[in-house]
Amino acid sequence: MIDVDVDFRGQIRVPAAPEAAFALVADVFRSGMHFPGVDTLTAVDGAGRWRWAMREKGFGPVKIRASYDAIYVADAAAGRVTWEPPRGGGGDMDSWGSWKIEPATGGGGGGGALLRFHARTVAHIPAPRLMAKLVDALAREELTRLKRQYLEGIGRTLGA
Repeated sequence: MIDVDVDFRGQIRVPAAPEAAFALVADVFRSGMHFPGVDTLTAVDGAGRWRWAMREKGFGPVKIRASYDAIYVADAAAGRVTWEPPRGGGGDMDSWGSWKIEPATGGGGGGGALLRFHARTVAHIPAPRLMAKLVDALAREELTRLKRQYLEGIGRTLGA
């Protein structure tokens, strides 16, 4: 097993009101459908636990079809959505992160919202240790690309 740890941070400014931006990212299903490669996204319980299943991706002889759980907490007053893996792990990946929504200021006025996104993912990839460097490089590149596309998709929906 090879563990690939990717820490990603990004932000976007959108013309949508902070409340509209928060409503989108706090809705795990609606927000999650912006993430490329999602096969299914299912609420596991009424306490914020969601199960993500991703379409299979291939890195040469290594094939990955990730499935993992994360627990989400939305705090409208703070403009913040956070998530973390359940105790004991959540599957083929562990994911921690947050969205922070703030009113946009400066930059020509006009209001809107600033969305700050942070996600740390540890992917557990079944591959021989001999391939560790190759798998790490490919997985790191792919996870970063997917997160960037996710952020861009959220931005497009909010009018960026």
